[in-house]
Amino acid sequence: MRPGNWSFLDSMWRWASYTTDAGWTQAAGRVAIERLQAERLSRLLGWTRRQSRHYARLWDKLPNRDLRLSDLPPVHKAGLMAHFDDWVTDAAVTRKGVEEFARDPAGIGRPFLGRYAVFSSSGTTGVPGLIVHDAEALAVYDALGSSRMGAMAPAWNWNEPLTGHRYALIAATEGHFAGIVSWERLRALHPWFEANARVFPVTAPIREICAELERFRPTVVASYATVLRALASEKDAGRLDIAPKVLWYGGEWLAPMARDHIERAFCCRVAGDYGASEFLNIAFECERGSLHVNDDWVVLEPVDEDYEPVEPDTPSASVLLTNLANHVQPLVRYELGDSVTRVSKPCGCGRPFPVIRVDGRRDEILRLDDAKGHDVPVMPMALCTAVEEGCGVHRFQVVQTGPRALRVRVEIAPRQRDAAARVKEALGLFLARQGLSGIAVRVETGEIAAHPVSGKFRQVWREKPRHA
Repeated sequence: MRPGNWSFLDSMWRWASYTTDAGWTQAAGRVAIERLQAERLSRLLGWTRRQSRHYARLWDKLPNRDLRLSDLPPVHKAGLMAHFDDWVTDAAVTRKGVEEFARDPAGIGRPFLGRYAVFSSSGTTGVPGLIVHDAEALAVYDALGSSRMGAMAPAWNWNEPLTGHRYALIAATEGHFAGIVSWERLRALHPWFEANARVFPVTAPIREICAELERFRPTVVASYATVLRALASEKDAGRLDIAPKVLWYGGEWLAPMARDHIERAFCCRVAGDYGASEFLNIAFECERGSLHVNDDWVVLEPVDEDYEPVEPDTPSASVLLTNLANHVQPLVRYELGDSVTRVSKPCGCGRPFPVIRVDGRRDEILRLDDAKGHDVPVMPMALCTAVEEGCGVHRFQVVQTGPRALRVRVEIAPRQRDAAARVKEALGLFLARQGLSGIAVRVETGEIAAHPVSGKFRQVWREKPRHA
């Protein structure tokens, strides 16, 4: 394998093996799934205790026997990042090396040290994370995506090869985020995908995105829920002329009414999943719209404020994730922060995987007036990306207070004295590119209140008029 490139043969061999495993496991049912989960968990815990100095210290006073998840303390992003070099199980992987790699946009989609993928996770909880995934984990994610999200394949037509489609991804492109890194990795591995796939930056103006999509004529469009909603509105208004066969969404919650609107506008199915930088394919959506957990490879524990399990059909205060596939940077009872509800009623699709509901990100599309009074949609993910990548600030909230007015609250960290000014400048540049010069932006500083359930916080929304 040449430095800087993925090994096609190695990746395909692993993918084929885990795809066969995923298909067999689904066919075998709950008993096989639970047995595999237990075996993989036991192997992960033994490896982690031996190879990760950080976990070894955390678990030092625990009995010297096979560990159970309930024996182990939850871990958090801030604590793991603070002990990064002791957390990882490969001495060649260091925080300094990973940070240098992640600072270079030219490395997006390329392997770190010739064998690892690096994902930058959200900093909305105050601490941006860097998650390193090994070859086994990447093969598992590929297999789960192709075999279980395969139910959401273009047009659900197995007689139509995937190579016959054109794939468009609208996403944050300026950092090593999971979506763009995974996309570019697939482009590097598969020449047919590179020839038929394009990436569109979510920070571009909506009219520019629509124009580029019309030129590309995609049959598959993947993006955030709010982006698909904005595209549906442009389609309704006659400003977007494309006919995709399937739309994929992730990263944000999609309301049932919004899903109906998108499907009516494009006359095709909307399919989604639930994933994170820490595990790409936590749950997949079936044709009935239920989210099924891939619990042969991931353990999800919905918990209350004291990290005790919650009953089925009860929204959790948070959720703990254990990744059974990744051994270079083990995640054992890692707090994700989402509110997850285990659904007691089985799904009518007949799949043997448990069903969950997720209370995810619920930001709003802003609608600002340009200088001529024309309504311009501003997508929350685009706005947040512009601020986070433009000035390195992660704790902020943006509220639309009028047709041409925004209020921004910034939580300033030590050594970020000029953060407020930099946020205002970054927003001004972003809005100008959207055709929104002259928008009044008022920046204030102070603590930001977290969501009382998830521990995260609402980041972008429109303030309702007082009389409403």
